[in-house]
Amino acid sequence: MSEIVRPTRDGVYGREYISTTVDIGRKPFFLSLDHPCAEQVVKTVEASVPVIFDQLPEPTVTDEVSDALDKAASKLNTFHISRPSKTRRHGKGWIPLVEESDLPGSSSILQESRIIEYDHDRSDMYNELRTAYPSAVISARIALKEGCEEAVSKLVRDGVDVLHFYADLHGKDYSTRPRHVSDAVKQVHGFLVKEGLRDQVTIIASGGITLAEHVPKAIICGADLVGIDTTLLVALQAEFQGETRDRENCALRVRSMDPAWGTRRVVNLVASWHDQLIEILSAMGMRDVRRLRGEIGRSMTDAELREQAFGEIAWAT
Repeated sequence: MSEIVRPTRDGVYGREYISTTVDIGRKPFFLSLDHPCAEQVVKTVEASVPVIFDQLPEPTVTDEVSDALDKAASKLNTFHISRPSKTRRHGKGWIPLVEESDLPGSSSILQESRIIEYDHDRSDMYNELRTAYPSAVISARIALKEGCEEAVSKLVRDGVDVLHFYADLHGKDYSTRPRHVSDAVKQVHGFLVKEGLRDQVTIIASGGITLAEHVPKAIICGADLVGIDTTLLVALQAEFQGETRDRENCALRVRSMDPAWGTRRVVNLVASWHDQLIEILSAMGMRDVRRLRGEIGRSMTDAELREQAFGEIAWAT
């Protein structure tokens, strides 16, 4: 496709370098004279691909799975989100998903983490985390639903570095009338653009990201990167035993496996997605995935195309 569309700009076969690196963290617009320069250091970390491993449904989080994902995240220079555990050792790509009860007893574990995430829907822990871990990137995990824009605006103004929005495992948000995750992310992205806050914060979108093409689509809708979940379990040959929409009661059974085998499977999955992302960027003539964020003008949605083709046709009653 890229050779047909843009024959002179092709990063697929190495004739041109195309970057898939993304920055995770906060990027202030200007230097404030009200605070010392030492307090205004830009705190971001890099991921080599715009894909991280989101928290898996709790019944599927075995020591073998956790070990495989940690090692794969380290090899790929990306990140893996999971709850803190005193029995598991985590690599440099681990993002702990903490609760209030985790703060007193696991400070030594969290001290080494470059990114720390908390569930904002359960408790607003931002001030406590910022005070306890001033050098870490703080991420707020938020369920996508109607009316969340005002809370999001306040979080950004308060200083949260990352907004991690999640939908259910089928890609539907938690509104009264559920929307697709792409529409929900697009709305939040547009709201932050209007408020003049979008470029200060990183947005992660999770839920329903199951195909390689979903990564550039989510980024076009306004996300900086995506989180994948059940796709990892499929790569690890988990068995479907029923409904997989609910994060709390996901009916997937994980097989017993060698963590080294699991690591290779996950690395191969992300490598194949990376190749397809390079293909898309090359076809668009882009050298950097960060330029793709919010590029709605480069997209064609099914709803818009149907409206253009059939909108003026009068249907028989």
